Amino acid sequence: MTVRRWVVGVRLAVAALVAAFVLRELSVAVGATLQYFTYTGSLVVAVTLVLVATRRVGERHLVLAFGVAAVIHAVYVLLLVGLDGVVGDLTAGGLENWVLHYALPYYLALDVGLLARDRAYAYRDAVAYLWVPAAYLAFVLPYGSAVGSYPYFFLDVDALGPWVAAYVVGILAAFVALNVTVIHLQRRRFAATALAPNDVS
Repeated sequence: MTVRRWVVGVRLAVAALVAAFVLRELSVAVGATLQYFTYTGSLVVAVTLVLVATRRVGERHLVLAFGVAAVIHAVYVLLLVGLDGVVGDLTAGGLENWVLHYALPYYLALDVGLLARDRAYAYRDAVAYLWVPAAYLAFVLPYGSAVGSYPYFFLDVDALGPWVAAYVVGILAAFVALNVTVIHLQRRRFAATALAPNDVS
């Protein structure tokens, strides 16, 4: 089924807003920006939204965008700001902070759950999407070692040593589990629709 034009417009608008925030930071410093998963992950989200909106890839890949945005949100709130600091952070932070750290996964959840019409969801995608955090780690760990600092305390190899691996594995496991859950729900959603009796007019 053809995706409604207004849905395409919303996806492109969100992608443009997210990309604008990331590109603004990249124009100042590339490495210092890409070391933050908020920006690398958000760039992946923006590109995915554009590819889906222009039908270069199927809507099922919105799961990737949602999973990445959800990890950004969860890690930021649970590991960096703390639940008790959310209100203050929302009050003090600007539009970029609100969009990239808070609002994006909720928009994507609505997009995937209500607007997406693609019926082909593959469980293998849940693992295949690990290329995003893998690529990020392949960059940020050598970069952090080279510059002498890491963007997040849980990636600080010098301070935590092997405990970094525990944090990384935990986050990756949560990412895959979230992807599997969304894919499962989408498969059930469309299976139920297919089995529903046709309306008689």
